[in-house]
Amino acid sequence: GCVGPDLDSLTAKACLSELKQVCLYLHFDGVRYCFKQDPNVTLLIEQEADAVARDEGLVTGQIKAMLEERLAGHHGAVTWPASSAEIPDEQPRFQVAYLPLSIAGMSAKERGPAILGLAEKFGAGPRKYRNGLALAIPATEQAESLRREVRYWMAVDRIAKSSKKHNLTKEQADELRERKATHMSGAESAFGKLYSEVWLPKLEQGGIAFEIITVGGRPLQTTVNSHHQAMIFERTMELLTQVQPRVFSKLNPVKIVELFRLGEEQPPKLGIRCSEIVSGFYSFLGFTRLTSKEIVQSAIARGVHDGVFGYYNGTVPTLDQYGRYQVARNKVRFEVPVASDEVDLESGFIILPQAIPQDVVLQTATGQPSAGPAPTSGPSTPQGPSSTPQPPTEKCVQLEFSANRDQLFTAWNAISNLAEMAGTVAVSVHAESQEGFDKGKLQNGVLEPLREADLIE
Repeated sequence: GCVGPDLDSLTAKACLSELKQVCLYLHFDGVRYCFKQDPNVTLLIEQEADAVARDEGLVTGQIKAMLEERLAGHHGAVTWPASSAEIPDEQPRFQVAYLPLSIAGMSAKERGPAILGLAEKFGAGPRKYRNGLALAIPATEQAESLRREVRYWMAVDRIAKSSKKHNLTKEQADELRERKATHMSGAESAFGKLYSEVWLPKLEQGGIAFEIITVGGRPLQTTVNSHHQAMIFERTMELLTQVQPRVFSKLNPVKIVELFRLGEEQPPKLGIRCSEIVSGFYSFLGFTRLTSKEIVQSAIARGVHDGVFGYYNGTVPTLDQYGRYQVARNKVRFEVPVASDEVDLESGFIILPQAIPQDVVLQTATGQPSAGPAPTSGPSTPQGPSSTPQPPTEKCVQLEFSANRDQLFTAWNAISNLAEMAGTVAVSVHAESQEGFDKGKLQNGVLEPLREADLIE
């Protein structure tokens, strides 16, 4: 005021407030500013921050704990793996490994091999699910900012816990709370920007390289949650699924046929286990990256409904000589609605349409079930361009055999082929039961369906 009488009070107060951060003995009691022999809050914080900085492991441990808290609940997030063995393998979901701050301090020459080892290896062996892994790289500038904010936050927290020792006034306690909130806000900002670069493994010249995805100029929409914590995993997935799509939550069933080259090889592969499909999408670099195995379930269910392929649940069936799988036709779901949770990714099997068994065709000569041996499969003309026709000298085919329920399903396909060649076949069925037949089951399960098909009267 003596130097410049025209200095307004607002400017003076603002200057004094700033001086508190520099003049370490300048105090403010809520009414006036004054110099005292006791250190002010700023000096206490600086002294405590220096003490914290002397043990950098404390700061690093605190940052890791805070990161784990923000990634909690996300099974696809891996926090600071020290080795490749700490990144799970053969997990049918997309995983993001958030690498430690030490990576930010490495040179480009050191960083590349270190990151490559995490993608290539799982412990001592090779990693299998490489296509389901992303490596989030910490930014050097944000790593330093995060260390500083957490260091000061820890210092403020320590002073607040020993306020009686420092004879802090109410105003100083309020100032501490404000400083603590400020440093926490700074830490959250640094957390949000820390992992803005993601490396995705890819094939290049027969080896593994990386596609580097960065946020760039477009800001991410995901920021903080209801607890004002940075949503780190959500930001990463927004980058990979929306800003620069590399990971997908939908899959066209035709992609399954194309990528696994079903029906193309010689001899053609006409079916594949669902477990092989899941493993393939997460193993083969260049395949579509999927967020979770449930995407495969949904794609298979849609493919069955759209007639792209059929679905069968059970042991892996075998192909007959005509290129059709030897399973009961009514056990194959094809061109029917299927809920995605009905698709078993462990025991399920998909079948191309040309390899699905044909529908059963029954013809009777008498119009009534009659005594005599049951029909069986025999020489028949297969369907398709690779079929071998019956010798033209064959004029009559006579077959007899006994069969259980499962064998009968297989036989109907052969009889269907025979009926197609002959026009009609005569079927004689004989069945006996020592306990006697249940009249209701016989009527509803056997006779009525045959009447509805106009095979008996």
